[in-house]
Amino acid sequence: MTRFTQLPLIEAEDRSLALALLPDPRTLDAFANGSYAPHANPSLATFVERHANSGNSAATNSFPENLVAGKNTHVYDAHTYHTKVPPEAIAHLIEHYTQPGDLVLDPFCGSGMTGVAALRVERKPILSDLSPAATFIAMNYVTPVDARGYMQAINEILAACQDEELALYGTHCRRCGKTVPAEYLVWSYGLTCPSCRREFVLWDVARDEREDVRESKIKTEFDCPHCGEHLVKRKLQRTRLYPVQVGYWCCHGGQQEAMALPDDFDRRATGLDQPAAWYPRAKLPPGVNTRQAIAHGFTSVDSLYTDRNLAAIARLWDITRHWPDREISAKLMFTVTSLYQRVTRLSEFRFWGGSGNIANYNIPMIFNEQNVFRVFERKAKTIRNYLATWDGRPRQPFCISTQSATDLAGIPDNVIDFIFTDPPFGDNINYSEMNFLWEAWLDVYTDTTHEAIINRVQGKTLDDYRALMTRALGEMYRVLKPGRWLTLVFHNSSADVWAALQTALAASGFRIGQAQTLDKRHGTFKQFVSENAVGYDLIIHCQKMPAQAAPERSPQTRASSHANVRAFASRILKQAPDDFVVHYLHVKRDDELDSRKLFSLWIRERMEAGVDVDLDYQEFREIINSLQQPEPTDRRLLEERSQYQ
Repeated sequence: MTRFTQLPLIEAEDRSLALALLPDPRTLDAFANGSYAPHANPSLATFVERHANSGNSAATNSFPENLVAGKNTHVYDAHTYHTKVPPEAIAHLIEHYTQPGDLVLDPFCGSGMTGVAALRVERKPILSDLSPAATFIAMNYVTPVDARGYMQAINEILAACQDEELALYGTHCRRCGKTVPAEYLVWSYGLTCPSCRREFVLWDVARDEREDVRESKIKTEFDCPHCGEHLVKRKLQRTRLYPVQVGYWCCHGGQQEAMALPDDFDRRATGLDQPAAWYPRAKLPPGVNTRQAIAHGFTSVDSLYTDRNLAAIARLWDITRHWPDREISAKLMFTVTSLYQRVTRLSEFRFWGGSGNIANYNIPMIFNEQNVFRVFERKAKTIRNYLATWDGRPRQPFCISTQSATDLAGIPDNVIDFIFTDPPFGDNINYSEMNFLWEAWLDVYTDTTHEAIINRVQGKTLDDYRALMTRALGEMYRVLKPGRWLTLVFHNSSADVWAALQTALAASGFRIGQAQTLDKRHGTFKQFVSENAVGYDLIIHCQKMPAQAAPERSPQTRASSHANVRAFASRILKQAPDDFVVHYLHVKRDDELDSRKLFSLWIRERMEAGVDVDLDYQEFREIINSLQQPEPTDRRLLEERSQYQ
């Protein structure tokens, strides 16, 4: 790991404030009560018995209109998670299928958006997830505190840590010479040219800065500065890290922080002592995603941080766990976990600022080491904005349990009024691997035995995923009232995964009534730039019907499936061609036909008709693209498409 010296406090005064903290740190069990448990909640059965109702009047055969919900909201931004459905969309569904006071279940609750939505519309949510990190985040989302009291605690912490911040992150203003905290330091790996064997710094060679910062990028191919050999970045051997840019605020004014080349003062790099506070040393488990970090020598959670970022986050974590007020303590810990990858070596440098949280442990060749205290303050303001959206505490009770969806022990048969859930999408995201970073700090880990996932390291195949999803859906069928509805959100580019879901739904007894797309307004970066990413979630409405044998689905030939896609595309584009043009927000690309949306709508038709989804997105897209070279009968479709090229 990169080492940093403990700096002398140049031009600093003793501004630290003493904090009155508890002698012992809180664990997750300290927050456990009848409403929340970081393990199977023993109060779940009592909660259901107390709040279940015997009515069944809200069963319906009508469906809500198409859903559109934005992602850039206070609730969505408060704390990161790998997937989220905007609670505004969930609330609309809950109101459609239930009455005030009804029980709403989400057995794959993730960050708890279903709980937020249910409480907003006066329903009683039951949230469950296999991951203790997920249920901790969900608990914090549904237990708002006074925003002013929360920010007072944040400000006290930041005031108490001013000198530590300057010691860890101090740089000097190039204009006035004053020592100020750096906002960030950019680090770039050196690389070795395989032709001439000489080293160069990637930042110096691959930086491509444009007038429009969104067009600026790090090139993936370039020439060696020594011998001129054309090189591909991903094939090069890394050497060591070099500091290449520092950003800070001081006397320069303006809306952009000052940026400078690191000098000798910034390059101090020998021997920061280990943090005095506790920090996790847990080894990264073997996994599909963790192997990326392990291959580069980052084998434990603490190694994912630079030494000074580890010292800073350990200090904040220590304060938050010792905070005297229990409710505020939970929100302060929630603030630290919200930093997630932003303050690690996983934070890839972006010219337009900030850093994203991604569902892998890729170690970028150029990363942005952010000042932990500044990120903590910015995230606190976002969380404050979320807390301020609540008018006091929720008026309805809730229950959160950390347990597998394959065994909803504690919930009796036929008591739940509505289920909304967003389950794992096959092998799209390895939740237990990605939650390990949180769970190492929380010191409680996911039991992956019943994690519904396709993961070769866990030895879980498509058949295992199908079986686990069948068990989970069987439990949902058991606890749901007769005639009531399960709304399930799903997203995948694999025909095999879709077929596994169809089989699991049929085996559990649910009947698909309708499917529709969910437009989250702003797609992920991957959806805008990856050719094989599917950009639309599908919402599948399933009704609990009397148990009966699952209907057999007739297999389709390849030729008939291809013909079906061509006919489908011709019909849909003729009906509403303007709805199928994609505009790229983050990259400079021409408008083009939105094959992702077409794929989602095609799946919707197949699901509603009870026909197997038997084409992957890539094959579907190739069929759509082939329509540009049509047979004579396809000439009309080409003419329609040509308007959008």
